Amino acid sequence: MKDFFVDKFDYDLQTNKRWIEKVIQQESHVNEFIIKSISHILNVHHIWNSRLLGTLPESGLWDKLPLDFALQFATQNRNVTVSYLEYWDYQTKVDFHDEEGAIMSRDTIDVLYHILNHSNYHRGQISLELRNIGLKVPSFNFITFH
Repeated sequence: MKDFFVDKFDYDLQTNKRWIEKVIQQESHVNEFIIKSISHILNVHHIWNSRLLGTLPESGLWDKLPLDFALQFATQNRNVTVSYLEYWDYQTKVDFHDEEGAIMSRDTIDVLYHILNHSNYHRGQISLELRNIGLKVPSFNFITFH
């Protein structure tokens, strides 16, 4: 299972980097929604990493990141997650609170899946927005990753 998730987080990193680089190339034409959405993807990954490790996150859900830092942050997020997978116990629960403040607990495998699913969800939104403003959209199809 570890190898499965390492592969998926490698895909997530490469896709995030491709998107960030494309946005940097077109930065004068992108709007606030696109930059905030990319930042949100990375911030949420960081927040979930912090929850997995029992540490305090250094960024909030919607903090806007400088695009040059976003490339570094994406790599850092992937590396922290993959490092966590080295000692991951499948039966570990992660306790957290949702946006309304309700205390919740989920299996770690669900948290890992959520990080990946959340990224794809927002990349879809970014893709639509890029198309709507007439910019090129990079591919993020998993099936063509390898």
